[in-house]
Amino acid sequence: MKLVYDFLFIIGMLFSCIYIYIFYKSKDKGLHKSILIVFFALLVFVLLESYASIHNIEILLDISFLIVYGVKLALGPLLLLYIQSLFLDDKKVLKNGIIHLTPFIVFVILISAPYKIAMVSGEYFVDYIDVIQQYLFIKRPLLDIIYLIYIYISFRTFDKFKKALKCNYSHIEHNNFIWVRYLLIAPFIIIFIDLFFVGYQMLFGYLRWRTQNLIMLLTSISVCYGLYYGVKQSKVLVPYFLLDSSIGSKDRKKMINEKLESEFSSFEKLLVEFMEKEKPYLDEDLTLSKLASGIHITDKKLSALLNQYLEISFYNFVNSYRIKEFKQLIALPLYKDYTIEGIAYECGFKSKASFYRLFKKETGQSPSEFKINQN
Repeated sequence: MKLVYDFLFIIGMLFSCIYIYIFYKSKDKGLHKSILIVFFALLVFVLLESYASIHNIEILLDISFLIVYGVKLALGPLLLLYIQSLFLDDKKVLKNGIIHLTPFIVFVILISAPYKIAMVSGEYFVDYIDVIQQYLFIKRPLLDIIYLIYIYISFRTFDKFKKALKCNYSHIEHNNFIWVRYLLIAPFIIIFIDLFFVGYQMLFGYLRWRTQNLIMLLTSISVCYGLYYGVKQSKVLVPYFLLDSSIGSKDRKKMINEKLESEFSSFEKLLVEFMEKEKPYLDEDLTLSKLASGIHITDKKLSALLNQYLEISFYNFVNSYRIKEFKQLIALPLYKDYTIEGIAYECGFKSKASFYRLFKKETGQSPSEFKINQN
């Protein structure tokens, strides 16, 4: 079993270093990559500590101790900061980072460092180290729970932005964010198992084998699988599509194969003709799939047509037609006695709030102001 541990710990460290190399050498040096570099660098130390403990390599244990002893206080916040960095401004994420990583820094200074010195010197030079020693059994479950809380918050943060992302990137769930989900699910499962072992040992006594080795074994496997899956899938390791705002139109056009220009042009004509004649946007439950089937192309091609060729999201594209329809209907005598909301619903809008917000953004005035000006 020791050989299995050795092999997987070394492979886990190697793959973590490959992660770091990929993120470091990539052209885009965004904050999200820097966070991942730190995250996987910490995992290297975690696996190094487990490897050193098996072979009783004191120097490696000394090197890794300060970081690893309270590392869960850093890994959890780093996952949250990574999720935030995909959506929020870098300055805001850095400001949050100071807040969330402060407990880890304090832990290293006030607990890890004094405790390590006490272990080496054989005496507790500060009184509270003796207290820490007495209650050491609660450290592992407490840090596990904090880690799980951060993963939960990360999931909530991810879901918070999901609707907005769907509005702008219609094919998102099937491609770009699968790896991000894996990055959250894998540690959640591992820490949950670790917490189970801790609970078992607190109730029934310590096991003969080091449960931490199994946890590190699972960590190594998850790192290896994550890298294999991430490299295998396009644009998975780093969701570049989130950075579209920083990419110019010329750069985006280069992403489209020139051979597909004529094909996209014909698709555009079909789409516009279908929208104007059939008015599918009047269906409040219109989806990308429904619209794609209407012009007899795949979801993927329609997504590429909108996001890359026309440089507009599915959400904005459909609602532009709905707003245009609203402008036409509100001027007709037939709709004179209709409320603004009633006309909006006739045009395919499901939400009053979203209609008012989009109309204001599109026209620069509220629907009421527009109606008055029409009269």
